[in-house]
Amino acid sequence: MAEQYRIEGMPTGIRFPGEPKEQKTYGIDPRLLVWVKNNVEGCPQTLEEFARITRLDRWQVNRSKSTKGYETPDWLVERRGDFSIIGEMEALQYLRLQEIEIDDFSFLARCRKLQMVDLQHTNFTDCSLLEGLPELKKVYLPPRSQLIHTEVLDALRDKAEAPEVKVPEPFYKDEDFRNMKIVDGGTVRLSYEGSPKVRCVGVDFAGKEPPAWRAFDQEEEDCWAVLSEEGRAAMTDQLAKAITDGRVHSLMLSQEPWGEGHYLCAEFAGGWAAVFYDTGDGEACYSCYNPDYDTVEILAPVEVGGQSPVPKMMALEDMELVAKIVRHFLKTGQLCPGTRWVKDAEEEDADQECVPRSEAPSASDGGEGFIAWCGIEIIPEGNGCCTRVRVEPKHHNPYGIVHGGLLYTMADTAAGYTAKKLTPSPVTLNSEFHYMGNAPSGVLTARPEILKAGRHILVLRVRVLAEEEKLLAEGTFTYYSDGKEHDV
Repeated sequence: MAEQYRIEGMPTGIRFPGEPKEQKTYGIDPRLLVWVKNNVEGCPQTLEEFARITRLDRWQVNRSKSTKGYETPDWLVERRGDFSIIGEMEALQYLRLQEIEIDDFSFLARCRKLQMVDLQHTNFTDCSLLEGLPELKKVYLPPRSQLIHTEVLDALRDKAEAPEVKVPEPFYKDEDFRNMKIVDGGTVRLSYEGSPKVRCVGVDFAGKEPPAWRAFDQEEEDCWAVLSEEGRAAMTDQLAKAITDGRVHSLMLSQEPWGEGHYLCAEFAGGWAAVFYDTGDGEACYSCYNPDYDTVEILAPVEVGGQSPVPKMMALEDMELVAKIVRHFLKTGQLCPGTRWVKDAEEEDADQECVPRSEAPSASDGGEGFIAWCGIEIIPEGNGCCTRVRVEPKHHNPYGIVHGGLLYTMADTAAGYTAKKLTPSPVTLNSEFHYMGNAPSGVLTARPEILKAGRHILVLRVRVLAEEEKLLAEGTFTYYSDGKEHDV
């Protein structure tokens, strides 16, 4: 045993045979720790094992059911915001860090074997950190308006074996927001059928609900209005604290029964919140305004509905301010005075755009009338049909990107016409649809593929793509046929 070699008074820094080597402590952001575990199907137990990691992908998920090696070693301490240990991954060749904000990207300069780095959906700014990476082959960065030292990118492109450097066009462009107007919340008057009172509230908390919220039935018609004044006050206090503590995913405070419109909504992610008021019928929409940003071309990490990105100019980092806005709306049904909001100036001055009655689809038109109005083109392709649309302003949601309903309609139409080609008189049994991205312009295509073609059951998968490249949505559609043609 090592103890038998110890001599009284000898310095404690001396190690004796058999004693374990002392390990330096490293901090690691808990999100990064999860990504590492997902990528290597376990947790490296030594720094040498970290140094051997060759691939780190934010989106890679380990499907293994094994928990072996998932224990975090004592020398690895969870520390929010600390990504420095990536710099210890000497063998790292592939790095994808999306939908994350990092205070210090200096670790990149130590990853000298990097061949592919994807930072396009992060807050990365300093291109000089890429200068000392000799093996780079592909680099994906945020829009140029977010970057500094962009001369480094030109130098990279001039190299004999130049890496592929992709700097995307901004998702939103400033010229598309020329009619934007900034208003003070105190000058806006909101109501539903003449009443500003909040009637329905829904909150998705991160973790356990606060005590006063645990018995609250968010599914009731007037769930907030029927509470006592004392109950609403207690729940408002607890909601405000949860917001400032970062324990809320999303919320909806509505002046309509069932929360179907006239609502103040907020979505939270990455320390940011997108707060907006929408009547739900296109009459008015206000988004919170962040005066620290004078461009819509830099995006916040938060998305509305999981598919609509939000510019930092229309999102807030100050959770105390968000809590103040929520408190005021729950109490008065109005936007908080002294807060600033973005709206389209044309809403006040221009006549509403309407579809002429002769052009609008009627019930007798059937599905094709609506499809034609949407501008959806049906194209025979192989043993089925794909659909195609060139995006127009009428296809946009209030955020200036394609409405999710159009993506679904394109997929449903492509699947339906393909089903009609494959089986007699199919009827839809079920559909499941997932939104994965969006686009403000361009040509969209929905293309189906057959997953199952049985005697009576047909299952199709449909992928909706922007410019035949970017995946926006994907769904499965199940049809039944009795094998007979029916008059429809």
